[in-house]
Amino acid sequence: MIENFQKEGLEKLVNSSAIKDIYPMVDRIEINYDPELGSYKNFERFDLDIFINDPTITKDNMYNKEFDPHYLAEHHIKKYLPYFNIDKVVLNFIVWGPDGNIVTSYKH
Repeated sequence: MIENFQKEGLEKLVNSSAIKDIYPMVDRIEINYDPELGSYKNFERFDLDIFINDPTITKDNMYNKEFDPHYLAEHHIKKYLPYFNIDKVVLNFIVWGPDGNIVTSYKH
């Protein structure tokens, strides 16, 4: 079980220049964790809401614009998990455009 302070610390880190220097189109990332939702194959589950600030990014051109939400989640965010004593986590995400519409999503 993930404690609230762990989730809050991770959320603060992923909203710092550690991520924004790599992905300047990311406005903010909200991490949602609800232990009542259960786990995925004995892994805890985080649902990420990734808000971008570039209205020109679409599902079709996001990689050309150097925005890879899969790599953001699976590489950049997961590498910080051990610092918060978090392991065995599945990351699902929704990418939200500045207009409030979903650009893309991924769920295990």
